[in-house]
Amino acid sequence: MKFFFFLFILFTFYFQSLNAQTNDSESESIKNKIELERVSRNIINALRYGKFALADTEWKKIQSENFKLYAEYDYLGGSLLYTRLEWPEAKELLNKSLRKEPNHEAASFLLGMIYAQEDNWNEAKETWIETNQISPYNPFYHYNLGLSYFILKDYKNAILSLSKSLEYKPNYAEAKFLLSKTYLELNELEKAKSEISSVLEVDPKNMPASNLMGRVVYLIEKDPKKALSFLKNDRTLGWRERKIYARCYFEVRRWREAELMFKSVAYSPFADEYDKSFYLNLLLNLGYEERANDFFHFAQKTSENDSKIAEAYRMLLTSREGKVLLYNYFKLRY
Repeated sequence: MKFFFFLFILFTFYFQSLNAQTNDSESESIKNKIELERVSRNIINALRYGKFALADTEWKKIQSENFKLYAEYDYLGGSLLYTRLEWPEAKELLNKSLRKEPNHEAASFLLGMIYAQEDNWNEAKETWIETNQISPYNPFYHYNLGLSYFILKDYKNAILSLSKSLEYKPNYAEAKFLLSKTYLELNELEKAKSEISSVLEVDPKNMPASNLMGRVVYLIEKDPKKALSFLKNDRTLGWRERKIYARCYFEVRRWREAELMFKSVAYSPFADEYDKSFYLNLLLNLGYEERANDFFHFAQKTSENDSKIAEAYRMLLTSREGKVLLYNYFKLRY
């Protein structure tokens, strides 16, 4: 009997010891997670405000092996590398984070941002589709997905994504602006005007919206003076708006402004025969006969350019416009 009592006491102590070790392990794990969450907030806030030295200092606090087990650790490392433009290494860490935690929306979103910065809009689109599946009610995720569709000329899906973005954030000016540009590509002018008008009603000084409104006004009303009244800053114009405003200047006989605005379009690989003739006309109206002669010979030499080069150049210009429009913000998870 004493023997069995001794065994009972022995097993009791053994299991108590195991429970104590388990509790200690769980307690340590909880402490590590709390510390990681705290440092994560500090790093992301530092990156948001461009305090990169502070972000690096915080990063050094979580270099023990215990923290490296978590998906958040790899996401933070990827975020730091993203700000340094070290995109291949950042992608590696973000993918590692997603392997550990497939529903890590911040890692998924940032991975799509890297693809967009690399002009790989198709991969950005596919990644952001997954991001929106993880977090379906975020208007900013839907907006960036809509932008990727726009860049890829999938205007139907761009409208769907941008409309979804506005469903969750009705006064989202950037989404309305991009939706207006999408309707313009489909030649749905009244819808484009409605969207851009609603932006200017709330913010009359919105420069991109005002510039775009001038393009819409000209296409609908053919009134160059009224269209030019909306032009706020020609440095921010996309090449489509640049062509329209150059035409407006030409029609009001402000040929010098028209030539200055249209020159970059005329010399680009995707300028068509109409663009070249229009620019020659401008040069001759200004009395620049030598320059007109030089441009004529340039146009002749480049008339048989490989269309693939022109398409690649057009895509790069569109991509550059897209990067300006991207919603680019580091997301706190906690």
